[in-house]
Amino acid sequence: MQLAVDGSGNFLDISLFNKEGELVYSLFLKSKKTHSKQLVDVIDTVLKQLDISLGDIDTLFCVVGPGRYTSIRVVISTLKGLFFQKSISVFSLNSLDITAASVCDIEMFRVIGDFFSKEAYYCDYERKSGQLKRVSQIKKGTEEDVNDTGLPIIRSTDVKLFPKTKHVLELEQFFEKVELFALNPFY
Repeated sequence: MQLAVDGSGNFLDISLFNKEGELVYSLFLKSKKTHSKQLVDVIDTVLKQLDISLGDIDTLFCVVGPGRYTSIRVVISTLKGLFFQKSISVFSLNSLDITAASVCDIEMFRVIGDFFSKEAYYCDYERKSGQLKRVSQIKKGTEEDVNDTGLPIIRSTDVKLFPKTKHVLELEQFFEKVELFALNPFY
C-alpha cells in the first residue's frame, strides 16, 4: 500500500493507493484538532476500515512545503514516529506541484502558496497531452511579484482542488526519494 499525506495548510489531505496504484481511500479535513491528532486518528480509522495494518504500507509520499511550517513539522514528526523501524520507501514533494497536478482544465498557469511575512512561493506550470511540467523555477516573491503574470493564478489553498493527494502518483517526475529520518520541511 502507498500512503500520501499533505498537512502543509489548514487541511489534512490523505490518500491511500494499492500496489497497482489504484486509489482505495481519499479524504481531506479541516477541524480544530491539531494535525498530529487528526493524522493518527485518520490513519487508524482507514487501516481498520480496509482491514490492513501499518506494516502493509510500504511507500510514503509526504508534502514537505511550502506551507504552514509548524503544521508541516508536526505531520513529518508524526509520520516519522508511526513508521519508525519499518522498511518503507519515502518520497517528498512540494505543495505547489501537488496543487498543479490537481488542475486539469488549464494549459498554462501559476500556482501560489500562502503568503507569510508578505511573501509567497510560486511556480509556473504547463500541461500538454496530460503531462505536467514546471516552466519556471520555484520562487519566493512579494504579492506584486507573484501577481505580475498574464497566466491564470491558482492558489494552493483553493478548497475546490482538494483532495489533492489523490493526484500524487501523477507527479513521479517531481518526487525526491529520501530516507525517513531525512524527511524535512521545504523552505
